[in-house]
Amino acid sequence: MRSRQRTGVVRIAVLTSLIVLAGAWALAHAQSPTYMHGPGARGDGGMMLSLLLRSANLTPEQEAKVRETLTARRAASGALIDQLRQAQRELADRVFAPGNLEEADLAPQLQRIASLREQLVQENARVALEVRAILTPEQLARAAQVKDRMRQLHNEMRQLMQPGRS
Repeated sequence: MRSRQRTGVVRIAVLTSLIVLAGAWALAHAQSPTYMHGPGARGDGGMMLSLLLRSANLTPEQEAKVRETLTARRAASGALIDQLRQAQRELADRVFAPGNLEEADLAPQLQRIASLREQLVQENARVALEVRAILTPEQLARAAQVKDRMRQLHNEMRQLMQPGRS
């Protein structure tokens, strides 16, 4: 019986660690400016958009519109990010609080976190659509080519890193 309890505690700890790590990763991507040329552009989500936009050779007017769009959307994303951080802190507090805890006890908090992440994904999609509308068809085609090439390079790098491959 003690082994079963220990296994349950380990499962919850691992689950929580994964949630916290995934949340930290998501927050880093959600917080990072998605169009920056210098320090502060972090995470491959923001860097990818930045590289794609740079490859599209935006005009100064387009760059201004992109910045304006990102600035306008940052407030909405910021509120969601704050809520997500709080929900993740509450989950961690609950997992490491004394007393018995079952997976079902975490379900409401996990649902809240999932809902907030979904809202962030939707907000990011809205931003992407607004930025996409700024591009000309030629710029969009160029960005698509660069995206495909970057994906190909990423896959090649992943293959090189697999054990037993050279």
